[in-house]
Amino acid sequence: MVICPKCKSDRTAPILYGYPSHEAFEAAERGEILLGGCELIDSMPHEDYGCLECGYCWSKELLPATKITKIRYKVAENGPCTLDSRNVRIYEVYLDGKCVEYLYQGQCRRYQFKTEEKISNQRVYKLACRLQKIIGAPLWEKDIVEGQVCDGCSYELQITYADKRKEVIKGDVAGGTFDSMLEEFIHSVFNDER
Repeated sequence: MVICPKCKSDRTAPILYGYPSHEAFEAAERGEILLGGCELIDSMPHEDYGCLECGYCWSKELLPATKITKIRYKVAENGPCTLDSRNVRIYEVYLDGKCVEYLYQGQCRRYQFKTEEKISNQRVYKLACRLQKIIGAPLWEKDIVEGQVCDGCSYELQITYADKRKEVIKGDVAGGTFDSMLEEFIHSVFNDER
């Protein structure tokens, strides 16, 4: 269920672009969809949801960084190690400055180690702004470097927004855009010497 990030209503609907069919007009009348018009600019982010209560329209890419509620960064070892000795680290960062690190060993679903740190919400806000600037940029302005390795570590970056949707980005920890940004931030928070 998608929640309006402005008024918190759950009466939201996806926006349909293009010339609507008869069925689309009927769905719009029932409040199942919103009609967005026929003109879109290629590779530009555009609103994909709207609120039936307050009329606000948005997309994850166009939301301000203050609408990010959680950043989850998962790093998993890959390569010749066995599944039982593989380390997985999960970092959760909240806008209030709470940062949590979990360490999982092997295939165990229970964490082996957990630590919490509290930092200024300004530091988290700066990270959220940097991430949202890349995510919300038009395709031709995105400056994303993808690093790839055969062995090493992979990552999954999950950003949760106030509308309850998530942006998921996956890749290898190899000096790319997102992984470099998160690795620098995480190491400064937890004072890791990895």
